[in-house]
Amino acid sequence: MFGLYPAGAEWVRVFVMDDQDARDLQKSLADHAGFTPAILHQPFGKDRGAVLAQSGPMLVLRATTPGANQVVVTPAVEMQHLLWSYKTGMATQWSPMEIRTLTGYAGWDELLTNARREFARACERVEAAIAGTLGAPVAVVGRVDPMIEPFPDVDDVAFYSRMAAMSEAMEVPPCVL
Repeated sequence: MFGLYPAGAEWVRVFVMDDQDARDLQKSLADHAGFTPAILHQPFGKDRGAVLAQSGPMLVLRATTPGANQVVVTPAVEMQHLLWSYKTGMATQWSPMEIRTLTGYAGWDELLTNARREFARACERVEAAIAGTLGAPVAVVGRVDPMIEPFPDVDDVAFYSRMAAMSEAMEVPPCVL
């Protein structure tokens, strides 16, 4: 259904959804994996897949053929063209400044390394969402700096004495007029 995209077969991963609704998959990816939900536009043309969600330069496309219950992960159009250029030996047509402007990466090495990492991560998350094992993101617990202790309650006498001690320790520069 999806066919090949310009970057080649190594940049396409097809997943079959059993009885799942594409909207449920979209919601799961958005809620639990940080994907941006999309409006089902077709960047590669008619019947080449409609964008369900996006994570960075990676797209999740759903099949538009009636009865097909598949999704595919592949790079976005701009990244497809860059990867195609690299694959076909035309990488020199892109300057490091153009690569940085288009992708934010310093050059081909950084672009290829990060594109592979983002593609693999997107595939893992889509696979987990389809399997129903994609959970809510783990909240990052901030490290408590020992130099910054929380103040006691404002009704507490210790609060006022600590504030007084801090104000005495602070050096206030003289005003210069």
